[in-house]
Parts: sequence; structure tokens; C-alpha cells
Amino acid sequence: MNKLKQMLSTYRNDGTDPRKNDAWRVLLFSLNYAGGAAITIMMGKWSYYTQNVLQLGIMFASIHLPIRILDAITDPLIANMFDKYNKPGKFKLFMILGALLSFFPAMIVFFYPVNPDIPLSVSFLLLGLCYAIIIIGNTILMTATRAGQAIITQDPKQRPLYALGQTVSDALVSAFVSVVVTSNLIGSMQEPFVWRISIIVMSVVSIIFVLLAAKAISNRDNPTYYSMNQKKREETKITEFFSLIKRSKPLRSLLWATCSDSIAKSVRASLSIYLFANIIMNRGLTSAFDILNGVVLGAPVLVIGMYFASKKGSAKVYHNVSLIQTLVSVAGFFITMFLLPADPEYTYSGITFSVIMVILVFGFYMSTLGISTNLENAMVGDLTDYEYLQSGKFIPGTIGAALTFVNKVASSGVGLITMGIMAFCGFSGSGADAVVPENVFVNYRFYYCVLASVFLLPALGHFITYISMKKYPLTDEVMQEVSMKIAKERGLIEDDAKEVTSE
Repeated sequence: MNKLKQMLSTYRNDGTDPRKNDAWRVLLFSLNYAGGAAITIMMGKWSYYTQNVLQLGIMFASIHLPIRILDAITDPLIANMFDKYNKPGKFKLFMILGALLSFFPAMIVFFYPVNPDIPLSVSFLLLGLCYAIIIIGNTILMTATRAGQAIITQDPKQRPLYALGQTVSDALVSAFVSVVVTSNLIGSMQEPFVWRISIIVMSVVSIIFVLLAAKAISNRDNPTYYSMNQKKREETKITEFFSLIKRSKPLRSLLWATCSDSIAKSVRASLSIYLFANIIMNRGLTSAFDILNGVVLGAPVLVIGMYFASKKGSAKVYHNVSLIQTLVSVAGFFITMFLLPADPEYTYSGITFSVIMVILVFGFYMSTLGISTNLENAMVGDLTDYEYLQSGKFIPGTIGAALTFVNKVASSGVGLITMGIMAFCGFSGSGADAVVPENVFVNYRFYYCVLASVFLLPALGHFITYISMKKYPLTDEVMQEVSMKIAKERGLIEDDAKEVTSE
């Protein structure tokens, strides 16, 4: 209990440390991420939706490649515009514009008619165009989210509070989608009505969350916090994006870490539904799993992670958690293969010991992602502050875009991987033949492909993360020195701050 009180006191703004912001503002600003996720979580089920609901075939999974490339290209362009624009209220402008650009095309995608008479080429072009607009809107929104890490609070020990808010709000959004879409609460997952109800609710939630986040950051949404020293201010060039990656050692380390995780995460997200539908043989358990993961396991694991992040620093916790994730995901592969082996005769017979063990292991693994995934955003603030002291450039948008650009390029082939797996397992063409049957054993190929995608590929990604972050230079001690020196430059404090050596 005393440790919990110490953690809360670290996050609370009692007015004695000008680097801190009000805790409620940090927490509410995290809703901006959840606001974007409300749409992207639905779009993340693109392959399932187009194949099993619209019955357009596996070809539509291939659209991930050009979409991800577009997504990556727009990152540095939008980030450059963001860093150049220094008028009051720029965060609010980018956040609301991004939310609206995602809202309207998402409604078109999920209200698209199930009509075999519509030529596939027309559907491909129209739905692809809507997907592209959603991606651009989300990029605008997420640029403000990542850049906001540098100004919503300047205290490195308070930044994990954002990760806490992001995880909780994101879990609520994910739980809603899971309960409504996958649990047969209002209808089968393969009925268009279910998706249309869900997108209406998620779109409204997205707008509300973004407006609340804009209110939260309003006290720092002004040029005072956009740049800290007029003598150092200079025009941000588009080439700065590439120069940044070349010169920043901390950024390169984090790029390797997040890039490897991103590929594995995208493949797992596309195929994890089949772990329940075709290995456990009960797709309806996904909603119960999300509640288990988000509340029973996710909440306590997250609190523990945030406690250590406030004490040891975000980077240290991120590094250690990656090793835990590697071991747990490898264990999950063998536990599932041993307890629920590939068996054409197997049928779901209730909550058995085997089912409980598989769900618990997978749930514990997924709960740890709430720590690592959300600390990535918090570390953008650290990178922004450190880069300013090294180069004199305050470019939070460009730093955040560097991370997402590389991740999106690396994961752009996920759609092709998913399509290849489906074709390899016997699902090709369009119409009813492309629909994966639920709650039955499909074939041995499908069993092992799903199992490897859900457990082994993520394990490889987490192990690469562990290696990449082993010598990450932005330790807790370094970031305390950095934040104090920046606070001095801003005129927030008068005490001398220690010099930070260049990497």
C-alpha cells in the first residue's frame, strides 16, 4: 500500500515541480490515442470483414501493402507540417481534423452492401480509397498524440501515467468491439448489421474522446511549449526526418525494438481470432477473454509495470518486459500444442483445464503488452527532450513519425503474409469458399500457421527488442538531468541543471 501511495505521489502535481502537469490532464490526453483506436481497431479486422462478411475473397487482404506504404509515406510529410506550424491551438486543430477524416469513410466501409453483382474492381477501388483516407486521418491524429508526449508533462517520472490512461481507455474500446462484434451479443460476427452498429458507436466514441483530449492539453497548446529558445528555432526541413535517424543513437535502438514488435503484432492481430474459433473451437470466448485480459490480468499487471516505470524509468521497464514476453509467448506455443493438439475429432466441451491454461497463458502475455506498447509513446517525450539538447531542434512530430514510418514500412507486407497463409491453408477465391468455418478443426496446416503466428512470431519480435534495448542510453538518471536543464531554459526553475553528455 505504501508503494502505491509513493507511485501516486510521483504522478500528482502538487505545484512544487513546474515540469509536472495536472494528473487528470495527462490521463485525459491519453484518450486521443483511444479515439483513434476506436476506428483503427475496427479497420484492423479488415481481412476478416472483407473475406467473411462482404465475401469479397482473400484478394482484399493484399490491399494492406499499398495502404501501409501510403501510411508510411504520409508520416514524415504530416510530421513536418506539424513541426513547422507553431500557432496557438495546433494540437486541437490536428486532432479534430484527423478524427473527422477517419469518421466519414469508416461509415462507408462498414455500411458497404453485401452484393455479389457489384464488380470486384469497383469494390476494391472504393473500399481501398476509403481505407486510404482513414489512414491519412489517423496519421494526422496520431502525430498530435505522439508529439503531445513532449509537452503534456516534462517530468520523465510522470510520463508513465499517460501509458496507464492509454492502456485503460484502449482496453475499454477493445472490449466493446470484442463483446459486440465477436460474442454474438446482437448477432453473428458474419452479419453486416453487427459491424454497422459497432462502427456507429465507435465513431461517436472517437469524436468524444478526441474532444476531451483537446481540452486536457489546452493549457499547454501554445507556442511557449512548441519551442523553447528563439535563438535555436529554425525551419524544419523534410530531410530532417532522415538526418534524425542517422544521428540519433537512442532513436535507432528504439526503431529496431518497435519495428520487430510491429510486424509480429500485426500478424498476430489478424490471426488471433482463429486461435479461439479453430483451435479452442469457441469463437464466442473472445469477448470473455478480452474482459479477463483487460480487467482481471491487465489492470494489476499494468499497475505493477507503471510502478517500476516511475521508479526505474520507462526504458528499463520496456527492456525487462520484452524478455518476459519472449519467454511467455514461447511457453504459450508449447502449452497450447500439448493441451489442445491438432485433432480433427476435437470439439469444444466446455471450460476444461486445457482451455483455462491456454487462455491464462495467452491472457498474461497479452496483458504485458499494455506495458510495453504504451511506454513506446511515453518514450517519444524523452527522445524529444534529449534531441533538443543535442541539436537544438524541438521536433516531436518528426521523432514520432520516424518511429511509425519504419514500423509501417516493415509491417506493410502483413496483408500478403495473411493472404499467403490463407491460400496455403486452402482458402482462395471469393464468395462462400473464402469463408473460414467457425468452431471446427480446419486442417493441420491452418492449425500450425495460426499457432506460430500467435506465439512464435511475437516471441522472435520481443527477443529482438530485448537485444536492441540492452544498451539504450536514455536511462532514468540521464532523463532527469535532461528534463531539469530544459525546465531551466524555459524559465520554469532557477536551479542549475547538470550537463548531459552527447551520445
